[in-house]
Amino acid sequence: GTELARAVGILGESSEGTVRARAASGPDSVRTEPHSYGSVDASTFRLRVGPNYKKNKRKEPSGPALCDLVTMDLLFGSRPLRRVSDRFELPDVPGVTDADTGHGHIPPVIVVNTWLPGEEPSMFGGGRGGDGGGDTYSIPLVFALSRDTLDQLQDLDTASPAVRLFSEWCRRAEDEADFRGRFKCMGMIEDVESSGVPQFIAGYNGKPALVTKSGTFTRHGGRYIEFTINVDRWGYLARKGLCALTPSFPNFVLNIGFTIEGRGDDELPEALLGGVRVANLDPDRAYVLDA
Repeated sequence: GTELARAVGILGESSEGTVRARAASGPDSVRTEPHSYGSVDASTFRLRVGPNYKKNKRKEPSGPALCDLVTMDLLFGSRPLRRVSDRFELPDVPGVTDADTGHGHIPPVIVVNTWLPGEEPSMFGGGRGGDGGGDTYSIPLVFALSRDTLDQLQDLDTASPAVRLFSEWCRRAEDEADFRGRFKCMGMIEDVESSGVPQFIAGYNGKPALVTKSGTFTRHGGRYIEFTINVDRWGYLARKGLCALTPSFPNFVLNIGFTIEGRGDDELPEALLGGVRVANLDPDRAYVLDA
């Protein structure tokens, strides 16, 4: 009886109405099954607001995300999925994945592909995962610009600071490492106190991490941007913590979010770029790339 159920029943899975209805369906309105994903509540994440964030350090719940989630996948192989298009045809949803943004440097689709090492990390540098091969979980997320973001892009002079900052990131991140490194990721475990997660990991719950040298920006014509996060390039403690956490994924619900870091008042408040709510993810059920 929900708007999402009606959209799926009338319009089918691959329609603009279904994609938008799914994005608007909060966790409380959708039955959660183990090893499943859904739209995240953007307000779960507290992001930077002005004025003078550098001095005041004030954060507030994010407003609506700039992008709607379209799909998520979990894959495992002896090497990472270097380009999502190597194994997938990106979703073709008229009015969503082919939307006109009004700007040549901003495509309608953003793909975030995270490489998570599937083997014990080495203290003396990255493991064999990522660039050098080695057991790796690849987690591609496909996002499409929301209807509100598309509307705001029609006039950047009146757009929100977060939409203008996103436009700048799309324009500059390909060639400017410093701007590319403003991409931030966040992970928040629900009910972390009762999840059984070790305390040294729980202390980082919800805290953002800048993706600097571990991020790769690839533009695929005017259709989509693919941003790859190679966790194997993170610091040893971060890699060690994630490796220790992976077997516990089936025990909790994890909210994952991304944003572009705002700094000056003209770039604040930040807004969630996109995210996903993952319920009881089971690494043993990952699609095996080598099969």
